Amino acid sequence: MSVKWEFSAGGVVIKEEDGQTFVLLIRNKDRYGFPKGNIERTEKKEEAAVREVKEETGVDAEPIEYLGNVEYWYRSGTDTIHKFVYYYLMKYKGGELNPQKEEIEAAEWMPAEEVLNKLSFEKDKKIYNIAMQKLQKLKVHA
Repeated sequence: MSVKWEFSAGGVVIKEEDGQTFVLLIRNKDRYGFPKGNIERTEKKEEAAVREVKEETGVDAEPIEYLGNVEYWYRSGTDTIHKFVYYYLMKYKGGELNPQKEEIEAAEWMPAEEVLNKLSFEKDKKIYNIAMQKLQKLKVHA
């Protein structure tokens, strides 16, 4: 048994439409979360977040601000994986939802007020709360 490290990046993607805020979520096996994926060796975290959002959901997004990271442990075969995920607050730029079926079951725009109840993991909920706080500050200063 060995310990391996994984580094991923992802986004809390925001879309404003008709005065309402929507957030991009992905779904796998009735678990909801944010699009994310492994950082390639030559990539910056921010670049990986943009690429993974596009690959998993079909959506083009622009990073606005770094939100922080979450870390957790899981088992894969005989290995123990220590995973770090770096999240960015991102703004929707374009593109239609086109979930990457090999990776996720669905991608959907969720009204912001429903997101906390849908997210499956506490660490994602903390990142979401940070994202909403930062978004409010940005709106106040706009």
